[in-house]
Amino acid sequence: MAGTPVRFLAVSLETDTRRVRVAMERLKLQLPVATAESEMLGPLTLATVPATIFIDASGQVVSRLGSASKADLKAHAEQLLRQGATASRTGAPAALR
Repeated sequence: MAGTPVRFLAVSLETDTRRVRVAMERLKLQLPVATAESEMLGPLTLATVPATIFIDASGQVVSRLGSASKADLKAHAEQLLRQGATASRTGAPAALR
């Protein structure tokens, strides 16, 4: 997926930013992280955590996954990117671009 326009954001349910920072360091994660109050989970329609939400460039949610392996996440992201490339060539709805 090198060179593809994909960005990641972690959202933590933990509101204590110090604990979040320590966890990110322990897990060796280097990506932006936001701490969320429970009110934020409603608009994201999260039923369980962990969850992965795929959002297109226009801000539309195009897919969701629950707990998944790194290989499953990569395969799903690649599938969405292929669909998006096909959608942009065929004039499909923006939610797929």
